[in-house]
Amino acid sequence: MEPGDQHKESPRPTTANPFRRNRSVSTSLPWRRRPKSLVLAEHDLPQQLGDLAIEGGHRDVNSGAPKSGGSLKGKIRRASMSLKGIVRGDRRGSESTVFEDDMRPVTAHSAWSRLRQAASFRHPRTSYGDRLGLETIYSPLESNFPNLPVPGHGLAPPIIPQHTGAAAKAAAAMQNEYLSFARQRQEWFSNEEFQNDRESGIGIAVTIASQVEVATEQDSLARKDFISQLPSELSVQILSYLDAAQLAAASRVSRLWNQICQDQHVWRQSFLREKTSTYATNLPIQPGTGCGVPSLRLGNDWQRIYRAREELDMRWRSGKQARAVYLNGHLDSIYCLQFDENKIITGSRDKTIRIWDMHTFQCRLIIGPPDVVTNNSILFDPNGKPMHYASLPDNERINPSVPVTVSFPTHHKASILCLQYDDDMLVTGSSDSTCIVYNVRSGYRPVRRLQFHTASVLDLAFDDKHIVTCSKDISICVWDRNTGTLLKQLKGHTGPVNSVQLRGNTIVSCSGDFRVKLWNLDSGKAIREFAGHTKGLACGGFSEDGRYIASAGSDKVIRIWDANTGECIREIQAHDNLIRSLHIDSISGRLISGSYDSDIKVFDMETGEELLDFPRWHASWVLSAKSDYRRIVSTGQDPKILLMDFGAEVQDIRMLESARKHDVGYNPGFI
Repeated sequence: MEPGDQHKESPRPTTANPFRRNRSVSTSLPWRRRPKSLVLAEHDLPQQLGDLAIEGGHRDVNSGAPKSGGSLKGKIRRASMSLKGIVRGDRRGSESTVFEDDMRPVTAHSAWSRLRQAASFRHPRTSYGDRLGLETIYSPLESNFPNLPVPGHGLAPPIIPQHTGAAAKAAAAMQNEYLSFARQRQEWFSNEEFQNDRESGIGIAVTIASQVEVATEQDSLARKDFISQLPSELSVQILSYLDAAQLAAASRVSRLWNQICQDQHVWRQSFLREKTSTYATNLPIQPGTGCGVPSLRLGNDWQRIYRAREELDMRWRSGKQARAVYLNGHLDSIYCLQFDENKIITGSRDKTIRIWDMHTFQCRLIIGPPDVVTNNSILFDPNGKPMHYASLPDNERINPSVPVTVSFPTHHKASILCLQYDDDMLVTGSSDSTCIVYNVRSGYRPVRRLQFHTASVLDLAFDDKHIVTCSKDISICVWDRNTGTLLKQLKGHTGPVNSVQLRGNTIVSCSGDFRVKLWNLDSGKAIREFAGHTKGLACGGFSEDGRYIASAGSDKVIRIWDANTGECIREIQAHDNLIRSLHIDSISGRLISGSYDSDIKVFDMETGEELLDFPRWHASWVLSAKSDYRRIVSTGQDPKILLMDFGAEVQDIRMLESARKHDVGYNPGFI
């Protein structure tokens, strides 16, 4: 034996079953009762035999037992027989004939793999690879092994002590297999892998270097505070392209941004861009025209103006925050109305025209025949209380008033059926078959009477040059605005012409003969007819730009027509009874309808969708209903004016109004 061989690691003893069949041969040997078994390699057998002989001798001396068994030669012979039985026994109990190199614990994965293969049990398998069973491996009752860590503790690789046998190696191998399977299973069912399909490539993110570079450059650009690096004039111009929500967000970026966002030019430009677009007008809303865009005057707080307009638009969309107020004073049905930011003018079956203050709800002026306006009952009830007052839906009376009454030599002697006014002129039509033109600036004094129709004047319209009237006599008359001269009489309908409207040199008329007609004002001829209604028509009109026509009547259907092609582009099943009034709000695209079913409804001109419904707000038929950017005002067979104000509770709502113009109707002493 070479000297270096003495330093080689001795083979580890195996843990053998003390109750195996060979124990009868070896029980007489004292070393068999030691708590460890022998693992013998062929080349170490002589050395082991020598050790056993010396060990046996020492045990006999120390124990003081008699030296039974004879000489040393006999003991060696008996030991060799026992060793042959152990070595030749069932190797399934202990795989002790492994290579020495494989017994040494190393950290490399390949060595551990070899250790696992060496420690595996060679059992017969079924055709499906399952083990038929394992023979029990017995461990000694006592152990002299060093206190080493438990194999497989935690997630670390199992530690194989040098003095263990097949059982320890088998346990380590099983532990390795279990941990390997657990790790693989965790990978299979991890959240990321569970959501991806690696076979198809679905869900696998691919990052391109150029994209990363572009994103990085964009991020760096987005973080540059350009407002601090630009002149304030340019910063204001840039921020003015933001809307209210974006400006509110920008104002929170920094103190500098907040300071620039408070600039009135920013909010003014943003408001004028966002809130002046229209549905069917030729131009955007012009400031100071009474359409919810105030005049461009110094001192306007455009941020507060913007906020008020946003709140107002939100209330229109919800439809649930309109304040309802009724104006009382007329003695009979109210057939017609028109209003602006400051006043309402109404005409009634009681033969009077009344002018109301929009803000105080007080009646300021009554114009009528002498026998009507001189009667004290028009001003006070039998109990001496004013006849003119406003009331809330719960019938609470507010803001009583005593208006000025006036009668002129030129007056109507019957019901006031229609009216229209502008800043200079008021025109009324009556059941007495005449129209009267009043000068607004001179205190509503009559200027002239227009007389040619032979029956009630049912509707009228005017522009800068012409006044157009229609009548129950189935004709349409065109008058010169400035002189009152009759220019043309248009005939073509076979029933009463209930509605007429003027746009440029084109007139649209609706008749009880079920027809909508389009007329050329210059030639006086009908240029198009719109057929589709199944009953008589009561109302209709143009959009402001003349592109659309709306009509309705006894068939309870609203039809919207393309004025250029004559096509019916929308049909709306609107009410349960005759539709008496239609109003197109060309700015917002809202269509207001009033019906004999006592309902007022709001529709979207673009889609035909019903936006709002106010059922039974009038006690009887609705005869007229109109709207502006803030209110709906309607009249009916019951002698009340209904005011639905969506801006009543909006803070700073008065900032949306145009500068109040001088109106003699507000001065009781104007006559």
